[in-house]
Amino acid sequence: MTDRSAVLGRWPDGTLRLRTSLIGFDAYTGPDEGMSFDSEWDDILKVHAIGIATLGDSTVGYRDDVYFPDLGYSPFVEIRKVSGNIVYDDYVSDTQYGIGASIFSNRFTAGLPLGGSVIYVVFKIPVPAP
Repeated sequence: MTDRSAVLGRWPDGTLRLRTSLIGFDAYTGPDEGMSFDSEWDDILKVHAIGIATLGDSTVGYRDDVYFPDLGYSPFVEIRKVSGNIVYDDYVSDTQYGIGASIFSNRFTAGLPLGGSVIYVVFKIPVPAP
């Protein structure tokens, strides 16, 4: 049998449920960690860690590691530049477009041209390797 990527129907316990899976997982039989959505979740975001980190000091091209508890896989991480009370959705400068992060199972590495702060959220969603 092939993996089902989405299932909408009645589960054995009688509930009506929608589940969609990540690549390589079956939407009906797979574990929560292999799902991208489950209508039974009461916390859809599955946040693992959240914080604000300062990157660099003022050296152009400086990159820092920001650590979080190891998940055993590379998770989806949202990173945004913060300046005062402004959060930049899409960061662009004269020399850089975006934050340019590398994501690992226990950290991300990112930099800003002249240092600065970022706000980040680590989700319990594995990102398949290319």
